[in-house]
Amino acid sequence: MNDSDITWFGLGFSIVSLLIPIFILLKYKTGLVKPTIIAFSRMLVQLGFLGLYLKYVFELDSIYLNILWIVIMVVAAGFSVTKRSNIPLKYFLLPVTAAVLTNVVINALFFAILILGPEKTSAARYIIPLMGMIIGNTLNSSIVGIRSYVNVITKNEDEYKYNLMCGANTAEAQRSFISQAMRDAFNPTIASTAAIGLIWLPGMMTGQILGGSDPMIAIKYQILIIITIFVGGVITVMVGIHLIKRISFDIYGNFRKELFASKKIQRI
Repeated sequence: MNDSDITWFGLGFSIVSLLIPIFILLKYKTGLVKPTIIAFSRMLVQLGFLGLYLKYVFELDSIYLNILWIVIMVVAAGFSVTKRSNIPLKYFLLPVTAAVLTNVVINALFFAILILGPEKTSAARYIIPLMGMIIGNTLNSSIVGIRSYVNVITKNEDEYKYNLMCGANTAEAQRSFISQAMRDAFNPTIASTAAIGLIWLPGMMTGQILGGSDPMIAIKYQILIIITIFVGGVITVMVGIHLIKRISFDIYGNFRKELFASKKIQRI
């Protein structure tokens, strides 16, 4: 066994420690006990299968298999963002997935290939975890940003019409709504980024250091990932909002409320 490996006993002990938050959630009748158990059970099963799967993917190291896996991640992310943004899948799954794909393409071409190099980027050991982190860590900001935009435009349609009456075009009339959505999506990210290294150490860097990597190498990778995730999040939200906007308004600039009639937009 590797000296830096975690024993099965240690892993089992960490799983048992989940009884503490479950007890607290149960005591205060939060209604979160069942979702918590389901979520962590799914996580354990999914990561277990993923670990076995990636072992063979890394050994095969096929560029076609790597691309297929990334496509699956993109589609799954698009579905998750659309569903959790509480907007109809039949209208918005494709544009949201396209926004996630735009993030992947730009980050893969710019950050991965130019910084890591084509040889490393095409290797399964690098590209799959990197894209997984980029996609996974932009989900929350994407959900918050898109849901905020739809929420604001739905509840402020009169303000939008007033802006049009004052001579604004459709883009100008919605600028404040998009601005609000971007603030909702990225204020928490910016605040947590400012605390990195002072208040908390990111998981990737900590994992590399615990695994025996040189701290400076771990820090350089962490800086790369943090920047890539933030850039990817902004790209995903911006592209997603603009694609959703194209569907949500007709050629005359009228808001198509009927598209959201079957969904109750949640407040942020």
